[in-house]
Amino acid sequence: MIERTLARRYAAALLRVTGPEGSTDEAEALLQALQDAYEKDPSFRAVLAQPRIPRKMKKALFRRALEGRALPSFLQFLDLLVDKNRLDLFPVLAEAFGQLADESRGLARVQVRSWRPLSEAHRQRLEGQIARLTGKRVTVQSETDPRLRGGMLVRLGNTVMDGSVARRLKLAREHLGLQGN
Repeated sequence: MIERTLARRYAAALLRVTGPEGSTDEAEALLQALQDAYEKDPSFRAVLAQPRIPRKMKKALFRRALEGRALPSFLQFLDLLVDKNRLDLFPVLAEAFGQLADESRGLARVQVRSWRPLSEAHRQRLEGQIARLTGKRVTVQSETDPRLRGGMLVRLGNTVMDGSVARRLKLAREHLGLQGN
């Protein structure tokens, strides 16, 4: 929980810099790439976590890796993370920055799990309904999960709306005092 709060603060600080200079998309892509490297490459994670490697060397590593791809403000942000010993925030920092960037763009990303693939008409209708509710532009990311047995599960930020048949069956079993699947 503390990690997410810290990541959100750092992400908000970066957004305050990248917004006015028009580099929010670039920063988001670079943070995502760094998050992917952090999660997938144990040697990268080990180097960043190693206290015996001087901060100066860690900063140089980032500068070499991002040379020509990152603005000075982004490199200064990475320097700050190194100085504050907060490189362990990469896994949640990219997510927090993405959420804040979406909010600043007036964009809501909705994740939908349905028991069968959504038709394009259904996707557009869902986007329209959520756009009216939130007052934001909406993009729907969908995946299929046959375990839902029908209906769908919609996630918008921290809000989850579960209209799946599996959930309704579970509630009915609980109401009737039945055990099992």
